[in-house]
Amino acid sequence: MQTSENYTPGYTQNASDFMAKRSAQTHAAFLLPHLRDSSRLLDCGCGPGSVTCDFARIVRSGHVTGIDREASQIERARSHAASLGLTNATFEVGSIYELPFPDASFDVVFAHAVFEHLSVPDAALAEVRRVLAPGGQVALRSPDWGGFIVAPDTPGLQSAIGRYTELQIANGGDVHVGRKFPGLLRSAGFTSLAFSATYECYQPPPVIGEYLALQLAAADARAEAAALRNWSRHPDAIFAQAWCEIVGREPRTSLEN
Repeated sequence: MQTSENYTPGYTQNASDFMAKRSAQTHAAFLLPHLRDSSRLLDCGCGPGSVTCDFARIVRSGHVTGIDREASQIERARSHAASLGLTNATFEVGSIYELPFPDASFDVVFAHAVFEHLSVPDAALAEVRRVLAPGGQVALRSPDWGGFIVAPDTPGLQSAIGRYTELQIANGGDVHVGRKFPGLLRSAGFTSLAFSATYECYQPPPVIGEYLALQLAAADARAEAAALRNWSRHPDAIFAQAWCEIVGREPRTSLEN
């Protein structure tokens, strides 16, 4: 499936390192109670694989598959899994719009920080449902820019945040997709929807400041990038990001087609 979207964070070393700090315990806690030791789990948009590898250690007699459309991320994920000696984790290049797996291949499909970048989320969810076994679960987590807390309001900060949201929207994304999860999953035919929300507080602030500033600078928004860097060095700087989470179930039973 062809789409016009672009992945706003990009695949720089900074972006990859930023995402490699994520873990299942910190970024997928809402899903962990639903996992079984034997689960077959697909991680869509796995990036450098830190969360995926955590899943592999949790579902020890199951199997975890990570996909990402960027080959450099898959290479890093494979290297990370090998360094941990994991034998139940595999990675391959692939798109959430065209998952390279047969129907009913997985018990769980997970997508973290993916749907805010998708221009056709309903098509992605149709593919997710296709590869889920009857009664399987989908788990999504994405930020919602309507819940961000960023302070203090230093010169140019609001303009920088506004420019970043404009950039993500222009790239085909949706900065408010988190609040839309219940409707998206319901429309896709999922049931037993369990919605939750959490905050992530970035410390120290220059970590998130530089991450966002680099993306703005790459889009030739250099003044806004400088404003973010200046804000991040303020002694009272805080950045709290709202994340929306949902777990839904594929409603068929094993007796249905």
